[in-house]
Amino acid sequence: MAVKIANSRWRVWHRWMALIVGLQMVVWSISGAYMVFFKLPFIHGDHLVKQHDAVIHDSQAVAPFTNVLDKYPDASDIKLSSLWLNNQWQPVYHVSHHGTTELIDAQNLESIHLEQSAVKAIAEKIYALGDQPASRIEWLADNPPTELNPAHLPVWRVDFDDFGSTSLYFSPTTGELVTKRHTFWRGFDIMWMLHIMDYEERVDIESWLLKGFIIANFVFLMTGAVLLVYTLRKTKPESKINVEGSL
Repeated sequence: MAVKIANSRWRVWHRWMALIVGLQMVVWSISGAYMVFFKLPFIHGDHLVKQHDAVIHDSQAVAPFTNVLDKYPDASDIKLSSLWLNNQWQPVYHVSHHGTTELIDAQNLESIHLEQSAVKAIAEKIYALGDQPASRIEWLADNPPTELNPAHLPVWRVDFDDFGSTSLYFSPTTGELVTKRHTFWRGFDIMWMLHIMDYEERVDIESWLLKGFIIANFVFLMTGAVLLVYTLRKTKPESKINVEGSL
């Protein structure tokens, strides 16, 4: 009688544990399969943009670094690159000073202030999935969407009406591409959130909620193992009696 009561209790515990961890195990399986199926370069959106740092030719008469230092003696960093401006690739300097980065023309060292139309032109130039124009451009200074790190603010967001609902984010001061997002990245972000069970920041892989479910999963396995032992001990004598009866 005591064995039957203990067996019954183990079954109740096992069923409750199955109810608690079963659904989450299904979520782990689906989210894990999604993250394995789609490769990271695709998720990162490498296919969405073209190479956008053109070669700077000698004929473009770029002003030397010394001239930049003369104009910005307190500069902490100076970088030479190219940017799509006025329907051509132009050499530009990125000058970091006083905690900010300023964009200047590399030929005449004049400051460049990017307007909305200039950012839109840059986005359409580096967009790699065709020649379609951008469907929307938006200025974001606060309350960013969950797909954007708030540290990137302020930014220009440029959307394209394609299969993946592509969004490209650009720095308003340098015109540099900050990040890129599309539907499959957004799906990956949701699956990652469900997988690590961090429903707010989506970065904590050691949350107590996750640890709790992992422990609950082990308890579920242990109760199942105990029930298996009970079942084997129960069926073994019955098989012996049947054999003796047949003799």
